[in-house]
Amino acid sequence: MAVGDKPERKRVPLVNDYHLLTYQQLDSTNDEARRLAEGGGAHGAFIWALNQVDGRGRRGNDWVSQKGNLFVSALLQPQCDLNILPQLSFVAAAAAHASVAPVLPASDLKLKWPNDLMLSGEKLAGLLLESFETKDEETGETKRWAVVGLGMNIENAPANLEKPATCLRHAGVELISAKIVLSRFIHHFVEWYELWQDDGFAPIKKYWMNYALHKEEPMEILTGDEFYTGTFDGLDDSGNLLLKEKDGTIKTITAGEVLL
Repeated sequence: MAVGDKPERKRVPLVNDYHLLTYQQLDSTNDEARRLAEGGGAHGAFIWALNQVDGRGRRGNDWVSQKGNLFVSALLQPQCDLNILPQLSFVAAAAAHASVAPVLPASDLKLKWPNDLMLSGEKLAGLLLESFETKDEETGETKRWAVVGLGMNIENAPANLEKPATCLRHAGVELISAKIVLSRFIHHFVEWYELWQDDGFAPIKKYWMNYALHKEEPMEILTGDEFYTGTFDGLDDSGNLLLKEKDGTIKTITAGEVLL
């Protein structure tokens, strides 16, 4: 979708500065969030598309966006240093987890570093955090933005993927819809985001670790072209993964993919 295109949308005000923008179809909710920022948009917009035709995940991977699933992004201007901005993905992960936890067994719903929500070992949802700057042509003011996108499988799960995916419907959750999960996600996201801005990462980290997958278990991590093996030893105060190697050394992993 070109920057000049104006997709039809419906605006609904929420609490404080937050508001929901609903679209019948978008290329990508994250891309629309960027266009909103570049066009004079404001902090606190939730961009929800009923259909998404060009979604993406981490590392430029495609996100298979099937009908009936949830595609939403939040446009934000967090008041924090750039080095702690990655914590925002954990804020969103906590909100995503809390939004569906009441309808799923706690032992089956887990958070996988850095940005996946897993159900019985299969991917239920993924998150994508992006940041950028805009410059006002009239005033010269530079603004820093963050966009965090969530894709969650509600009605359908893509088949024939390298790593299996699932959805709420396959898990036996009947009285649910993308709209219901969206409402819960926004509620919990605003709550967790405000807590993060006021009290820092500690409460977010505590919640995330309570539901962490592979806690104190062996794992293999791919970072670029390198593999590391060890035991998951938790998160540091920036959200980096701590890997305990065989000799007891703690290695800090800032980015990568957990394979085991």
